[in-house]
Formats: sequence, structure tokens, C-alpha cells
Amino acid sequence: MEETISLGEIFGILKKRLGLILIMTVVGTLLAGFLTFFIITPKYSSEAQLIVTLPQSEQTSVNDVNANLMMLNTYKDLIKGNAVLSEVQTRAEAENNFKGSVGTLNGMINVTQSQNSQMFSIVATSDNAYEAEAIANITAAVFQEKVIEILKVDKVSVISDAEANLTPVSPNKKLNIAIGLVLGLMIGVGIAFLIELLDKTVKDNRFIQDELGLVILGSVQEMTAKELSVKLKKVAPRPSNGNSTPRPTENGDKEISRRSRTRV
Repeated sequence: MEETISLGEIFGILKKRLGLILIMTVVGTLLAGFLTFFIITPKYSSEAQLIVTLPQSEQTSVNDVNANLMMLNTYKDLIKGNAVLSEVQTRAEAENNFKGSVGTLNGMINVTQSQNSQMFSIVATSDNAYEAEAIANITAAVFQEKVIEILKVDKVSVISDAEANLTPVSPNKKLNIAIGLVLGLMIGVGIAFLIELLDKTVKDNRFIQDELGLVILGSVQEMTAKELSVKLKKVAPRPSNGNSTPRPTENGDKEISRRSRTRV
């Protein structure tokens, strides 16, 4: 027989394992916070903005503007290419004691463009804000030289130089903590249902009747904590040694009288 679970039973399981779920949520949040603040290395970003002007006729046309926009993809490839980055690596090593390779620079540098704009930015990202500033400015300077030499463009203008930004762009602290909270909550719920799934104890009468095919003759109510705390008073046994002090009883006077007469 196929076993189903109702919405009420789901809420019952969640309520039953609420403590476990809360603990896992807190653990996930704390772990994410620890990784974010103490383990993950912050990254800093700086950007230099440029604009490239192609040779144009005396009267600027729409086709000239479209040609400039289409050339931006070529500029991106040139900036990320070995012709520019090898020169950037040489200058950065000489001027800023940069120890990375051309491949490292390729991973550090990104080119972004505003939509339908002839202006674009060279963005450098590093774990050092001042290194990111230097790499972005050096790359912009090398690109100015190479693009005129290779593509024969009319002019390359640097709209703004890169400046060191001391505010890290990553990790995103709030996002990471939120992810840790959600993951902890999901893991807690998953563990709660897993424990319930592995629990083979009989939880209700339906299992006995439907699965085992047995008839329930009666049930014993579970004792409350108050009932379990009640202790039965035990009567202490009488001492067997005649020299021992007799135990007081309800008829204590009569017992002493009998023993006195016996001794006489």
C-alpha cells in the first residue's frame, strides 16, 4: 500500500524537530559569517574609462557612430590579448613589483561597456586596492599606444584614470550570510525529515490496522511527568535482632508492653 503524508503531518514533523532546525540555521549562518569575515580574501576593484575615435569624414554620420560601437568588441579582444598584457606585465613588474604572469593579468582585467555608448572601462580587480589601481592605469596607457599602432585609430582618450577604491567589491557579506542562513535552514529541514523517515516506531493506529492487519483491543495512556514523579512509600522491615531498637509502629505502646511481660 502506498504511503502518503498529509500537510498536517509535515507541519507536525517540523514542529517536533523545530529545535534541530533552528540549531542548523544558526550554525549555517555562523559558518557563512566566519568564512566571509575571516577566510575569504577581500577583493578590490578600480576602473579607467576610455573612448576611442575612429577616422571620420567631415560630417559625422550614423554609420560612423555604429562603426565605433562595433569596434568595441575588437578593443576588448585587444586589451585581453597577449600584445597588450605582456607589455602591461613588464611595466607592472618594473614599476609596482608585480609578481603575476600574463595569465594572472588576464584574470584580473575585465572590459565593461555601457549600453549604446562609445565609452568603455578597463576594470582591474585584486586583493590589494592600490595594485588594482596601478594595473588599470597601466593597461589603459598600453592600450592607447597599441590600438593606434595596430588598428590605426584616430584618437584614444582616457576620460578618467583609475583610483584606489578601499571598499571591497567581494565578498558580498550580506549575500553570503543570507545564503548560509537559507542553506542551514534547508539542511535542518532535510535532517528532520530524514530522522522521521528512519524512525520505524509505531506512531499511530493506522499502521497497525492497515499495514499489519491487526485489531486493536485497547490502549494504555502515556503517563504524565507528574504521575511519573510520584514515588510509592515503602514500609521499612522489622529488625530481626532482639537487641536492636524496636521500630515505632501505630501500636507502638502495645508492642513494648508485650515484650516487657515476656522478659518477666
